Amino acid sequence: MNAMHQYLLDASRAARLGDPPPPAPGTHDLAVLRAVRDRRRFARVLAGRPARGGLRAALRRAGLFGAGLLGAGRSVPSRTVPSRTDPSRTDPSRTAPATRSRPAD
Repeated sequence: MNAMHQYLLDASRAARLGDPPPPAPGTHDLAVLRAVRDRRRFARVLAGRPARGGLRAALRRAGLFGAGLLGAGRSVPSRTVPSRTDPSRTDPSRTAPATRSRPAD
């Protein structure tokens, strides 16, 4: 029996007894996850540890972050925007070729 079957049984039992129906499966999942996250952060603060960055620090200790598996620093190279004084912006060889019009028939 899965969660939906149990919900249907509970809803039919509540309707038969005149009680309000139970919440559908998955209704409060996000609220529960947020509460768990907040509780863990609070426990970290009480223990004197930083409230954020625990996963990244654990991956760094295991050698899977930073210079380890994911590379040094950022895992995705940043895009640079050429400045207005950059010669490659005005270089005609770097521009798209001009479109040619078709000859009239």
